[in-house]
Amino acid sequence: MGKLIGDMAAAGVLLAVEGCLPSSHGMRVSIDGGNFAVTDGPFPETKELIAGFCMLQTKTKAEAVEWCKRFLSVVGEGQNEIRLLHDTPAA
Repeated sequence: MGKLIGDMAAAGVLLAVEGCLPSSHGMRVSIDGGNFAVTDGPFPETKELIAGFCMLQTKTKAEAVEWCKRFLSVVGEGQNEIRLLHDTPAA
C-alpha cells in the first residue's frame, strides 16, 4: 500500500488519503420532516460502510479507473467508487 500511495504522489495525482475508524466510533445525522436525528454507531448494516478514501486528481476517468484497479490489486478484494467533485468556476 505504501508503494502505491508513493506512486500516486510521484505521479502528481494524490490529493488526500485517509482510513476511517470503525463505525462504532461514528454517528449518522439524518433529517426527516425538518427533524434531525443523531444515531451513534456501530451500525447494523455494514455492507456499504466507507472504510477510507483516496482523493485523486486525474485528467480522465480512464486514468481514475486504472488507479482504482491498482488499489484493488493491492487490497485483494473489495470495491471502489469513483466520485467527481464540484469544480469551482474560474473567476
